[in-house]
Amino acid sequence: MINSVVAFGLMVIELLAAELVFAHFLERRPLFYVRLVGAAVICIVAALWTEFLYAVATGRDFTYEGVSGWQDSLFKFVYYIFVFALTICAIKYCYRGDIWTVVFYCSGGYALQHIAWNVSAAVGLIPSVRRVFSEFAWLPFLCEVALCAAVYCTVYFFAIRRRTVPDETKDIKGKAVLFLAVILICIGLSRMTTDNPGRDMLSALAETLGAVVNCVFILAILFDVTDRDKARSEVQIMKEMMRREKEQYRLSKENIDLINIKCHDLKHQIQALRENASEQYIKKIEDAVMFYDSVAKTGNDVLDVILTEKTLLCEQNRIKFTCVARGEDLSFMDDMDIYSLFGNALTNAVESVLRVKDEDKRCVSLNVRTDDRILSVHIENFYEGEMRFEGGLPVTTKQDTDYHGFGMKSMDYIAKRYNGYMSVSAEDGIFSLDFVFPLPEKGGRKVSVDT
Repeated sequence: MINSVVAFGLMVIELLAAELVFAHFLERRPLFYVRLVGAAVICIVAALWTEFLYAVATGRDFTYEGVSGWQDSLFKFVYYIFVFALTICAIKYCYRGDIWTVVFYCSGGYALQHIAWNVSAAVGLIPSVRRVFSEFAWLPFLCEVALCAAVYCTVYFFAIRRRTVPDETKDIKGKAVLFLAVILICIGLSRMTTDNPGRDMLSALAETLGAVVNCVFILAILFDVTDRDKARSEVQIMKEMMRREKEQYRLSKENIDLINIKCHDLKHQIQALRENASEQYIKKIEDAVMFYDSVAKTGNDVLDVILTEKTLLCEQNRIKFTCVARGEDLSFMDDMDIYSLFGNALTNAVESVLRVKDEDKRCVSLNVRTDDRILSVHIENFYEGEMRFEGGLPVTTKQDTDYHGFGMKSMDYIAKRYNGYMSVSAEDGIFSLDFVFPLPEKGGRKVSVDT
């Protein structure tokens, strides 16, 4: 009886631990550890109390291994579903998230626990191991805990640790129901085979290995589903970014054209003012007008709009902006790709130097040059604080991550579209962003963008 109580209590702990591995995807609630301990105690007590009530009602002990009839087998099926439901409630109590999202990831936890338990069961079927287990009653539990910990850590470090829950998980309810159905089938099949007293050791070994393989496939599908959802979400966000950038480019070009027209008109009006105002006053007005009339001329209209816009922004924030560029060399790129690439890069650079306290280091430089049919773009700026990288790209520190953080991915995607590559480095307080593009042969087609 004591062994059975320990076994069922351990099963609840193992299942909760497996679900916590997948709960890495979810956001913790306040007082997380207090909630977790309380929820775990309630789950264990409820599971053991249900076992006790069954024993009282039927007049026989409910053991972890072996059954006395089909009633025990049926009760075990319902019992495991009940324990699974308890752990889902516990995870929902400890983490934020839609109930179907919690169910989705708890299903992965159940599959992981089933893998670990069956691995432990397979080890216990080895004759020499069984002899040792028969001499020490506590050893099977210790072996089960050790193997569960090993399996959980392996899955976490190699498959889960660097993953994040998708911002948009489509049809999560349908996926959760699908995985629940698969889990229920696994529980049912496990009861049909494990509770069969007439099976031999070879059959038992085949059943445990089969269960492991099935659960591995379940986890593989779960990871594939989350990866596809994340990729789909990122594509949608990048499309929305491109739409916004296209609209921003249109507005920026209209504003700059309007400024140029007004500056042209003001030049003529200044000539009329010369008769009634001092030369010093006229000179101040001319300097102001000439600054707003200093449109960049690189040979590429889109790049001119970006540079003019960023020059005005830098002047307003007392940032020194230097640029050397031959815009005509960018003619092989689509206009919106040019705007997105240079717009994102320079926006990030300006935002970075604005956080630099030393005003002498508020500098941004851009260099676009061509050498032997290779176009290189180098953007450099100072920064303060620590720069953290993931997958070779800096991680955004902005609070609103719906669109921030995708700028770098967008630039990397654009570089790859033109058979180029992007590299990022941060050293000694200097952040460098480089692009290298092979120039197409003359007469080569310009890449078009579908929007």
